[in-house]
Amino acid sequence: MNFKENVLRKHGTLRKLSSEVEESLRHSLVCEELLLGSFKKIGINSDVSVTSEKIKRNRPRLRGPPSEILIREMRRALKARLKNC
Repeated sequence: MNFKENVLRKHGTLRKLSSEVEESLRHSLVCEELLLGSFKKIGINSDVSVTSEKIKRNRPRLRGPPSEILIREMRRALKARLKNC
C-alpha cells in the first residue's frame, strides 16, 4: 500500500494529503537529527559528501536517440500519411 492510499484510508479523502506529507517530512527530519546526534555521541563520522562528479559518473548510459528526435520523426511520418489521404 502506498502513501496516497494510506492517507485515503485514514481520512476518507485526499484533502489531507499535503498535511500528511508535511507531517511525514517533519517526522523524518526529527529522526535524522536524532540519528546524527547518536552517531556523534559514539564517535561515528556522519558527514557523507557526494560530489556532482561522482553522481554523473554513476549515472546509467542512455541508449537510443533523444526523445526530441523520435517525436520529430513521428510528426514527419504523420504529416506524410495525412498528405497522402
